[in-house]
Amino acid sequence: TWRAACTLSGLSAAAPYYGGGMTVGDEPARHPTCPVMVHFGNQDHWIPMDTVEAFKKAQPGVQVFVYEANHGFNCDQRGSYNEAAAKLAKQRTLDFFDQHLA
Repeated sequence: TWRAACTLSGLSAAAPYYGGGMTVGDEPARHPTCPVMVHFGNQDHWIPMDTVEAFKKAQPGVQVFVYEANHGFNCDQRGSYNEAAAKLAKQRTLDFFDQHLA
């Protein structure tokens, strides 16, 4: 989702959830072509919080939310599902899309 927001034209908004590779390498230096909101879990061992913090610094125009949750917190088919975090992230995403989608 992050790469699409940075490389495709015609998108109105993007909302990656726990986007694995977007906080490392050259990814934080990319420039999104649409508004972006991102959701991470602070217990996600696949995405270290120091890389999330670096991403936030590199992307001040991107809304970054961090939840008390693990990787996959939004998937109710996983053991890492976190209902409270999923509901809050969903509401934030829907509000964000209401604001940016035509």
